[in-house]
Amino acid sequence: MSAIRSAALASLLTLIGTSVAAQGAKGPMRQDPACQSLTPVSAGGPAPKNAETVVVRWLGMMNYELAYRDQVFLLNAYFDRLPHSHPIGVMPADIKKATAIFVGHAHFDHIADAPTIAKRLNAPIVGAPFGDAVAAKAGLAANQYKVAKPGEVLKYPGVTVETIQGAHTDQSLLAPAGFFDKQNATLREASLDKPLSDEEKKQADAIRARGSTEPRINVEGVDNFLFTFGNGFRVMLIDSAGKVTDAQRAAAQKTPNVDVALLPYVGFEAGIPTLVDYVKLLNPSVVFLGAHDGAGTMNWASNYPPALAIRDVSPKTRTMDVIYRTPVCFNTQSKEIVVGW
Repeated sequence: MSAIRSAALASLLTLIGTSVAAQGAKGPMRQDPACQSLTPVSAGGPAPKNAETVVVRWLGMMNYELAYRDQVFLLNAYFDRLPHSHPIGVMPADIKKATAIFVGHAHFDHIADAPTIAKRLNAPIVGAPFGDAVAAKAGLAANQYKVAKPGEVLKYPGVTVETIQGAHTDQSLLAPAGFFDKQNATLREASLDKPLSDEEKKQADAIRARGSTEPRINVEGVDNFLFTFGNGFRVMLIDSAGKVTDAQRAAAQKTPNVDVALLPYVGFEAGIPTLVDYVKLLNPSVVFLGAHDGAGTMNWASNYPPALAIRDVSPKTRTMDVIYRTPVCFNTQSKEIVVGW
């Protein structure tokens, strides 16, 4: 073989090797049905094949599914939603599997369907204070609802979950008095969404009744959950957009960065400073934004303004703008990402 041909072959092999190396874990993840299916694993969709793959799906508001190996964790459970809400494509009766359901607080838009699903699947709920009363009212056995204690660490095969005390959104801290009344009135006027009928109002009341109105929730009843998969891939759920708590600061000092942060985006531009505070605290590689998908189009907040603000304070943080049920796969070792369809 000539020196020229040998050099050319060596160059080609180097290019092929570089291409394969660059693919890393992405090639197998792209081929994994769990990373290409819109059906959540909890609803009978394919589980990830690779033991190092975590699949994250946004299921509306602050509801998420985390699938890892043969385990499925639901983060909040609110699928049967208020009239005129956008359909997620999943209803409570569709849920077939849940290792555990984690409820960040007991307001209806976080807990409404958790007791029904838990009772049918005999799955445990790990939740914030005051949620146990909601679950009992729905007929769930007392031993199926565990009130998570701040600092408590729960263990599952290859997974640990730490409870961190959070705080509920306080609109008075986000904007001047009367701001949100004006904002909501403007959005209603600009929207083509029709007012609720009398029947829809009854339906809405029934859905809201599946949560708690206990006022102490705002200061005593919000939990965050920090999931650690494998050897250190971390996913943080911050359930409500309250002011950063001492417990959150302490957790951030112990764990100075997370791989994935699931954060609430409420109040349009008024909620951006709180998001920025969380990003500066957690230093996440990836952020998912929830709680911004209000009824109609006028109430669905664009992710671009908060994503820009996040990039300004943390240029290496990637903000995900995905719609319901889209699988986003992470390799817990290489940290590579595949966004499915």
